[in-house]
Amino acid sequence: MKIQSPEQRIKAFEQKQVIVSVLCFLFLAGLAVVINALHLQNAAEENTRFLSRMVKIGDFREASLILQQARLSSFTTIHYKSTEPGRSFVIPPKAEIFKEESFLNKILRDEVAVQVEVSTATHSSDEIVFEYERFRLVPYAILIWFILNLISIPQTRFLKRRLLEQFNRDIEIEKKIAKTEVAQQVRHNLRTPLAALTHIPSKLPKSVTRERELLELTIGQIRDLISKLDDRPNNGFDDVYSTDIYSTLEQAKRELTAASPKNIEFIFDTEDIVASALVKHIPFELRSILGNIVNNSIEAMNSTGKIFVRIRDLASEISISISDNGIGIKPESLPKVFQKHFSEGKSNGSGIGLSHAKENIETWGGRIGVESTLNVGTTVTVSLPIVDRAEWYLPRLKFNSSSKVVVVDDQESALELWKIKFDESQILNQVKFSMDGDNLELDCSVPSESAKDLIYLVDHDLSSNVSGFDLLTKLPSRSLRCLVTGNFDDPSLRASCASSGIYIIPKSSISTLPIVTTSPSL
Repeated sequence: MKIQSPEQRIKAFEQKQVIVSVLCFLFLAGLAVVINALHLQNAAEENTRFLSRMVKIGDFREASLILQQARLSSFTTIHYKSTEPGRSFVIPPKAEIFKEESFLNKILRDEVAVQVEVSTATHSSDEIVFEYERFRLVPYAILIWFILNLISIPQTRFLKRRLLEQFNRDIEIEKKIAKTEVAQQVRHNLRTPLAALTHIPSKLPKSVTRERELLELTIGQIRDLISKLDDRPNNGFDDVYSTDIYSTLEQAKRELTAASPKNIEFIFDTEDIVASALVKHIPFELRSILGNIVNNSIEAMNSTGKIFVRIRDLASEISISISDNGIGIKPESLPKVFQKHFSEGKSNGSGIGLSHAKENIETWGGRIGVESTLNVGTTVTVSLPIVDRAEWYLPRLKFNSSSKVVVVDDQESALELWKIKFDESQILNQVKFSMDGDNLELDCSVPSESAKDLIYLVDHDLSSNVSGFDLLTKLPSRSLRCLVTGNFDDPSLRASCASSGIYIIPKSSISTLPIVTTSPSL
């Protein structure tokens, strides 16, 4: 099916519109000429009949007045022709003198000749010739045509909009058909070599651990690509979206670390708080985008260099910056880096990497930018909006004068860190510290205390037989139960805490965790 461009469709529509408008004008003009001719012929006959009565009784004065009135209302010239001497005349009197029988007058004017009934005794034959403007009503036809065109303007705009919408629908259909055909071919061509590749890692010796890990990660990426190309319900991709950006970034870290050359220093730094952010993205696409940016950085270095990937939580969005100390980008080329098919410094570059990245990132509601200084380096920054926080996330600790805090950790350094934290907030006298959680429930069950005023900060990896999570599950659910751990990135632990109403505080966030003092709740 050949699809016309919007310009072609609109041009064809406008041509049809012009043709219809011209035909409408010709129809209205022709109708005006016909109506004018019929109307004036009828007027001429009526005036002649009335005038015949005046002639029969010899009242030529009245007859002249009738013709004068008819000339003023409808006709340009009236000729009364008679065989009787002295009875012929013309109205207006000077019309006969200035009359020009030009070709233009023959086109613009027409005439109606009507016989006058006079007395048969005189045997005279009188005739009245009424001349009139043939196109007298055409200006009214033009006005009607103009009004009709004005009325059709909103309808025309609506039809143009419909044409564009239909064009976009046709394009989407063509894209889906083409995508399906390409996906089928790619899946068929990838599955056979993938089956052969899956057997190679197990055959490699243990001395090449790094190479085996890289190969396994590459095979996993190929599997993800084939999975993405598989047919999905409703031809959509809603089911591949994820909000667990931390897991995606950790997977990207493993892939990029394994693939980076040994002569390049690769640093991947992620703030722990990023684990609590829920960000809409497609994991495979985001890993592919980061991999492409890092590959660009590697290609921008001659032999050695440094690549620094930093992920920060900026409260409302996640910032991913990839910096290198490569050759940089020319200032005149910087505005073009997101243009499709633009590539610089690559003999085999397709120029679709950053263009594809920008398209996906903006689809997720984010943005991407590039800063570069020639011979200094380049920084690519990806910003993605945070749509929500994980259920286990605790943004701040709230205290009041009735609050009682219990801190349990088997490491003295961690207890000292909490003491400094609470001393700075001037609530150290409300805190109880313990290195053993075996009798925690009994120590805190004082009748005068309300469970909602209790705050438990328990280390997960206690030296006792029970873990911090197990201990917290036995404590009152109305209290604020917080698990302090360095294993905050464990998916199963996060899921268990979320389902049990237990908050997680990364150990690295103790010093930066905000403490807010409030009034006692009523």
